Amino acid sequence: MIVRYLVLLLNIMSSCTSFANWGPQMKIPGTARYTMSTNSDHCVKTCDVLSLESIRSTLIRQEETIIFALIERAQFRRNTIVYDKAGFGDLGTPLGSKESNEKLSFLEYMLIGTEALHCRVRRYTSPEEHSFFPHRLPLDGQKNLPDLDYPEILDEEASKVNFNQILLKKYQETVVPALTAPGDDEQHGSCTLCDIAALQALSRRVHYGKFVAESKYRSDPEGYQRLVDANDADGVMKLLTNSKVEKTVLRRARLKAATYGRDPLLSASLQMEEVTSENTSIVAAAAASAVVAAIEATSGEEKQGKVDAMVIEDIYRNLVIPLTKDIEVAYLFRRCGKDPPEEFAPDRMSIDKEEKAATVLNEK
Repeated sequence: MIVRYLVLLLNIMSSCTSFANWGPQMKIPGTARYTMSTNSDHCVKTCDVLSLESIRSTLIRQEETIIFALIERAQFRRNTIVYDKAGFGDLGTPLGSKESNEKLSFLEYMLIGTEALHCRVRRYTSPEEHSFFPHRLPLDGQKNLPDLDYPEILDEEASKVNFNQILLKKYQETVVPALTAPGDDEQHGSCTLCDIAALQALSRRVHYGKFVAESKYRSDPEGYQRLVDANDADGVMKLLTNSKVEKTVLRRARLKAATYGRDPLLSASLQMEEVTSENTSIVAAAAASAVVAAIEATSGEEKQGKVDAMVIEDIYRNLVIPLTKDIEVAYLFRRCGKDPPEEFAPDRMSIDKEEKAATVLNEK
């Protein structure tokens, strides 16, 4: 019945005019990757770049990158040896990075080497990108390439906020155990490459909070300045929080994970070919797969696919969203000329302090 309904729906859509270009294209802040609308004379205004609608559109697109990276990591065992600094002995200095005597895990060794290479092609000159080991980046990273000219969107001092230290810690302690089955499959290089892809995608997502914070600051500079002057971090957090949007993000992350983490309904496609064209049958089967995934995800009884969709939702709930908001608070304090409170330091998450306080209260 679902398949027949989808065929009818697709036939109706195909008879309509093209719907490939709904509305003006969005402007994308950041690394010289702006998409211009046809009537903009190839110009991007800062007010457009910093509109919450534009920023949210970019964050939605980043969800696919994050979810697919996590699905890729989930295919391997936990492989805790790659996170252990003593796991492979002394690995030496990663190629292209600054010399150091610090002992590295296999993940750290590969991540530093990756960042050293990416530094040489100007990745970390972008306001969107943040290194996990900035002190190990080569000093002459961009000497053979011309400088890139980025629009001055963020406050220069506040934009230095970097929370990758706590992100890396939380990823290893909470994300990997939640995603993966215990044990070791000896696929250490492959799983570490997946780790790096996931970490870089998560870093870009949470640090996009600086663009969100700048947008919100410009909409109410007096309000944020007043709260920062009073050292009211809770007030800043409350002012920037949009619970409705957060709930939508969580639901969308779970739904996407349920959809992307399952195989398509191939049998439905083959049945459809008997009554319609091959292209229509493929589209209908894909739509049917999405419908089934949505039903399973929203019912709370989803079947186990390549990744548990509820785990992805929990990663957004317990890491992505709160860490993004911590970055926003830290940015806004520095934007208003003050250092943020200690619970918003780059080596911790503010919710950890809240959870610890709640635990102590319960013990009493």
